[in-house]
Amino acid sequence: MRQPWIIAALMATLGVATYFLWRQLDEDSSKGLIQHRHEPDYYLVEMVRRTMDRTGTLQNVLTAEQVFHYPDDDTTELAKPRMEIYNGDANPWQMVAERGVIKADNEVIFLHGRVEIWRLDDAGNREFEILTSELRVFPKVQYGETENAATIKGPATVTKTRGFRANFEHNRLELLEQVRARYEKRPRP
Repeated sequence: MRQPWIIAALMATLGVATYFLWRQLDEDSSKGLIQHRHEPDYYLVEMVRRTMDRTGTLQNVLTAEQVFHYPDDDTTELAKPRMEIYNGDANPWQMVAERGVIKADNEVIFLHGRVEIWRLDDAGNREFEILTSELRVFPKVQYGETENAATIKGPATVTKTRGFRANFEHNRLELLEQVRARYEKRPRP
């Protein structure tokens, strides 16, 4: 007679333990879902980041109207980013975009939307400008690239290309493919 009572008590104990274990696992899984949502953990307004080289010389300045950091993938999103890259010349390379993203390693800045790149001449006018829809910028090595279509406007030319590589340190631009240029004669003053 004792055996049925012991078996019933063991079954009841096992049922209660299973219930509490199931509830604990359910709570842990819902906490995990909350932690993995793509929500910012902090934001900045009117950010300015200046980067110097080892000697203290200004290399670049990155500004953005708003900055949002996401801890789940350690990315940083930029609203209306603007970047200046200094290479020892008097006038820095300048870039603006509608939005940008910095990945977890902080080595690359992805500029998206309408991206404009230019340098000013000594009179304060744009020497030439580059328009594209996406640009990957590697600030530490002063380099940028895209595979997207781009238009390059110079003092007397308009050039269209599919993709380019820009070495900002040495003021060089390599056009990749489908390059077409048009010369525009300027009237004499």
